Amino acid sequence: MDQIYVALFDVSLFILIAEAVRSFLVKFNIPGLVGEILAGIAISPYAFGYLINDIAGFPLINIDNYIQFMAEFSIILLIFASGLEHGLAPMKSAGLYGFLGAFFGAFLPFIVSYYIYSPRLGIDSALILGVSMGATSLAAVISIIEEERLKGRSINFIISASAVDDIVDLILLSTVLAILQQKYINPESLSLKIIELIIVWIIILGVSVVVIPRIANKLSDKYIEEFPFVVLFGLTLLMVSLGYSPIISAFVAGVSLANSTKSIKIREISNTLLSIFGSLFFVVTGTEINLRAFSINTLILSLELTAIASIFKWLGILPFALIYLKNFRFASSVAIGMIPRGETGLVVASIGMSANALNQEEFESIVIMSLLTTLIGSIIFKALVKKKWI
Repeated sequence: MDQIYVALFDVSLFILIAEAVRSFLVKFNIPGLVGEILAGIAISPYAFGYLINDIAGFPLINIDNYIQFMAEFSIILLIFASGLEHGLAPMKSAGLYGFLGAFFGAFLPFIVSYYIYSPRLGIDSALILGVSMGATSLAAVISIIEEERLKGRSINFIISASAVDDIVDLILLSTVLAILQQKYINPESLSLKIIELIIVWIIILGVSVVVIPRIANKLSDKYIEEFPFVVLFGLTLLMVSLGYSPIISAFVAGVSLANSTKSIKIREISNTLLSIFGSLFFVVTGTEINLRAFSINTLILSLELTAIASIFKWLGILPFALIYLKNFRFASSVAIGMIPRGETGLVVASIGMSANALNQEEFESIVIMSLLTTLIGSIIFKALVKKKWI
């Protein structure tokens, strides 16, 4: 059986099941992305997918490179649409407080987990575990914001802090990998690496928001369906080659095109694609969870990581959200909204395995932590939204 056609069938099936579960759970006021993740767990090759494969006589439900490619497209599209919808306004609005919230919200879980786990698991594992608990899942946050059509100062802070959060965690990850690879051990080299990452990001963002809208404004309308994606994937190619996450490049592309006079038409195009493929990333995330393979030690470690990631993210964000919003309930809700780790924790876990810094138990614990923080954070955040606490 040609694997390409199997993958196309799987993508279609995943999207259909995700919509069915999502529609059912929304009746109980549960966020859509929770339903999408649960749908993935249910249809995975480790659950009902196993039975389907057994009946079919071949791996009909299978997470291969084609599926991963489509999931990557889904997450890039989601972040791009968010940047396009909100532009630079949230980052300008939250300003310094948003940046400080992002920094301490990522750094506090990192440093706490490092000191807790370095004596127990070793320095390499502790460093990667710390990074995995740093960055908020921008995709999870944006999914709820778009679903509920939320706006206002609280939402500006969340978007701003979540976007900068990825940069902070990228710097942490780059620094940790440099230490593991023994390339930048001395403080001077580490400092230069960090400064380089920040400066390059600022330059790319600054040039993009000035140049890209001007080009888009001058283009004929007949190119408006193609040009945004050349920008999106061109920036992604550039920034990934420089060591940045595709999530960061997608956001930069979105906020750049938001300043164009063609932004409304571009938004319509991206929203159409998002309505079809937007759920796929979360479904695929769910399919990677093999609950049958977890030991009691894995479960205990994952629960520990979930507690540390949630509590210290909340503590890191809260003071700066409170200064900015001047309302404890709003500030606390914002901090809770940034608890999900989602795709960021999974990416860091994969990198940690590739660098031989994690064993299988530690890897699986990060995966469960990413899932639990996304589920718990999303459910509580949406409940607070319904109570008008944000």
